[in-house]
Amino acid sequence: MNETVFDRIELIERYATKQEKVIIEFLRTHPIKDLLLFSITEFSEKVGVGDATMLRFCRKLGLRGYSEFRFLLSQSTEDQDGTAGNDADEILSGMITALHSTHELLNQETIQKAAEMILKARRLYALGSGNSGLAAQEFCNKVLRYGLCCEYWADTHFQTIAASLLEEQDVMILFSVSGGTKDMLDIAKQASQQGVKLVIVTNHLKSPLAKYADALLYVVAKSAPLNSGSLISKISQLYVIDVLSREIRREMGSKAENSLKKTALAVMDKEV
Repeated sequence: MNETVFDRIELIERYATKQEKVIIEFLRTHPIKDLLLFSITEFSEKVGVGDATMLRFCRKLGLRGYSEFRFLLSQSTEDQDGTAGNDADEILSGMITALHSTHELLNQETIQKAAEMILKARRLYALGSGNSGLAAQEFCNKVLRYGLCCEYWADTHFQTIAASLLEEQDVMILFSVSGGTKDMLDIAKQASQQGVKLVIVTNHLKSPLAKYADALLYVVAKSAPLNSGSLISKISQLYVIDVLSREIRREMGSKAENSLKKTALAVMDKEV
């Protein structure tokens, strides 16, 4: 049987502080399935404690941080992939919900601002870690057809090197569902200090990464720890990329249309 968060809570509950007891009570009185979707900031706000208090609670349980806490919490429920039920319907419903929710939260003014920043950039970089790296690469592929050169690095060392060379005239687009990936935070901090404009695409508006954004685009891509690689967490990012690239295309006008024709002709011979 897998160890759960509640097993560890029993070991420390007697010595819990007043705020820690509030956290414990919250855990015991709310559906675990819902709790798995919260970032540390969202969880702390729901409970009514600070992020630092929540982090200390995790460490008191003998965990390295909130990510491990959330993973261990997932062991307390059997509501994971592979359980009985209609998986096809569940996945489809999740995708539709993610797309609708992302659409509702899109701000056209922010989309336009991000597009204008991108078009004024001397150099353009798109970066992401893990699954979000695929979104960054897709963005580069998309705007390349409009004649825009956008660089993408998968390796975190080269990401850091590239960020160190950026200047005020440059723009970086960062993709991070959690908004709390250390590599992305380090790069965002470095780029921000250099005056680089940042377009940030994230699931958590109050995440540590969001504070560095000059243009913040919100995607709804919540998933439980063991489902973090699911397509549901990617599809809303791809939707925002399509919306943003469409705005870029509109603002570029005939230049983008001419580039699209050239690139279409260039790959035509690749098809049988």
